[in-house]
Amino acid sequence: MKETVAILGAGTMGRGIAEVAALAGHAVWLYDPLEAALERALTEIRTDLQKLAEKGRLVGTVDEVLARIQPTQSLEDCAKAAWVIEAAPEQLELKQELLGQLGQLNPDNILASNTSTFSISAIAARVKHPERVLGLHFFNPAQRMKLVEVVGGLQTAPALLQRALELMQSWGKEPVQVVDAPGFLVNRVARPFYGEALRLHGEGIAKEHIDWILRGLGFPMGPFELMDLIGLDVNYAASTSVYQAFYGEPRYRPHPLQYQRVAAGMLGRKTGQGWYTYPPGPPRPPTPPPVQTQDTPLPLIVGPNPLAQELRARFRHTENAAEAQFVLDCRVKLERKHDFFENLPVVSLVWGHSASSVQAEFRERPVAGFSLVPPIGEQAIVELFAPLSGANQALELAQTYFRAHGHHTLLLPDQPGGVGFRILALLINEAVSALAEGVASPADLNRAMRLGTGYPLGPLEWAERLWLKPVLRALEGLQAELGEDRYRPHPLLRRMVAAGLETFGNLSLAPYAKGDLQTREEEAV
Repeated sequence: MKETVAILGAGTMGRGIAEVAALAGHAVWLYDPLEAALERALTEIRTDLQKLAEKGRLVGTVDEVLARIQPTQSLEDCAKAAWVIEAAPEQLELKQELLGQLGQLNPDNILASNTSTFSISAIAARVKHPERVLGLHFFNPAQRMKLVEVVGGLQTAPALLQRALELMQSWGKEPVQVVDAPGFLVNRVARPFYGEALRLHGEGIAKEHIDWILRGLGFPMGPFELMDLIGLDVNYAASTSVYQAFYGEPRYRPHPLQYQRVAAGMLGRKTGQGWYTYPPGPPRPPTPPPVQTQDTPLPLIVGPNPLAQELRARFRHTENAAEAQFVLDCRVKLERKHDFFENLPVVSLVWGHSASSVQAEFRERPVAGFSLVPPIGEQAIVELFAPLSGANQALELAQTYFRAHGHHTLLLPDQPGGVGFRILALLINEAVSALAEGVASPADLNRAMRLGTGYPLGPLEWAERLWLKPVLRALEGLQAELGEDRYRPHPLLRRMVAAGLETFGNLSLAPYAKGDLQTREEEAV
């Protein structure tokens, strides 16, 4: 017979977790102090189960599954359960009080918190026998999302973490073990997806363009439409929590544009107005133009990196400088961009600098900037940048060339790094930081970001695709031109490039680093 599970809180997350546990065959106590909340939760669960039944995806009947869920307003009932999962509102004192009371009522059951922001160690501090407290961070909606972060506090028993991993697997989830660090794994690594998008918008890039570009990279939603879906207040609270937990680390700093909308009550879809108005919601990305390469101008493609390789493999070009009509310079480091002598217009990759900075290297030639991130999908949008001196022949050539190959182009205000790459580079840098601190293994980190956020690739996988050295050089360039520590490359990335490493699986810290934030087994026994 399967162990009984108690869920504390009948809100969106609580009822979702209760449904998952009941579907897995467990008897479930669903606790909430408000009878109306319990009634609403059971109605929502019934509706969801009926949809599963209609699709032929429900084992048994709706009534059989619902019969396993027993609503209660008594913590004494919940104390009888072998597993207790707290899913109360995000208030530290409330979570400590609830699990503390359960700990007094039963000294032997396992106590878990679904918190997304608070330290498991802090919650456990108020619980009798804190070695039985852990985090089980589900993602919304819990009944659909496969990822669960299994979080060990400083005193959590290692054997308990293994039991939790096995339990989640039996529920059909894909658990990832992470350490008790601010934001855990996914909420921390994902912060630049929102934070850097807000900074780019503050620098004059239209929010629609940012969303279209990120969708073109393969992300299921752009950052602004995703903030509207999550709720600007929820997203802002998560950003603020991580920023405060890291004692003001600049790369987590929330943006005033987001606070302004939260203060105005423009919280996204749930209020009808966020970054977009609902309805109609965000505008759809533009349809790519038809491929018509017959008379397209041919470039000489310069650079050894994967972007240059993919462009050579898929786009028309020439290897003969005498035939070329312009140079497509895919090198990253600005200082390398003056060492060829063909007197042609230059369209330069801007991952590590602005188009205006390139113009200083080629004062006698027309110059434009571009950004494109491999792997290049059919919906990929090419970002184009004119230097501050204005549009010129190089920009016209770039527009004609990329449109002829079936890609929509956007002319954007001149900014170093572009949009898609700049956001991705900071995601990669944050993932490297989490890896260095031992938050998760490289494989688990990539898997968690794919499952928890829908990213097309894990950040470390993407770094390997781009090559680590170009990513490092681009971050160095961004820090130099923008003058902010938020672009500072993580020392681990520097060491890997210096050591000639190309993949994170080759690290000598394998299977993963045991940083100061990690719970060490020898300290827990």
